[in-house]
Amino acid sequence: MRSLKFLGVAVLALLVLAGGWLAMNWAPDRPVESLKARWAAPPSQFVRVGGMDVHLRDEGPREDPLPIVLVHGTSASLHTWDGWVDTLKQRHRVIRVDLPGFGLTGPSPDGDYSLPAYARFIVQLMDRLNLQQVVLAGNSLGGAVAWKTAVDHPSRVARLVLVDAAGYPMEAQSIPLGFRLANIPALSPLLRNVLPRRLVESSVRNVYA
Repeated sequence: MRSLKFLGVAVLALLVLAGGWLAMNWAPDRPVESLKARWAAPPSQFVRVGGMDVHLRDEGPREDPLPIVLVHGTSASLHTWDGWVDTLKQRHRVIRVDLPGFGLTGPSPDGDYSLPAYARFIVQLMDRLNLQQVVLAGNSLGGAVAWKTAVDHPSRVARLVLVDAAGYPMEAQSIPLGFRLANIPALSPLLRNVLPRRLVESSVRNVYA
């Protein structure tokens, strides 16, 4: 009986701890409107592209004949490029955007997140901004989007800058913990609404430095 009581108390304690951890780290999706005050202050703007209200920033001299378009990577946003833009906008027109499915742009209406779809999106964005040719720079997933755009629409890309771009076969030496947990089917539904700060910090450090 004592063993059963101890086991019961231990299970109850674990459930309480698990419930407390979930309560502390529970972070369901927030409406875009509630995020704009913090993440879409000027010079942010929203333009209609492909049925989406696309979040972008367009900075630097408008007379620049060859604007730079910056494309972020997975689990990122246009804010990835803040440091770059601080320097580049002094002499160049610099445009950065939240890709469909990321940041404040939100999901793609057709649910297509393939590289060809992203390449078409970049060209649609260029058309919307009346840009004939650009310097296209991308990091990680954004690098794959950049080179795919250059391959599919070579006349629109004057120069290509790839920063640790995706797109070639590789075997990762270290996969962030968050990515590994997200690949476990039983945990995936829970992780959609849980955002432990330490997990985020360790994953960011693993990816960036």
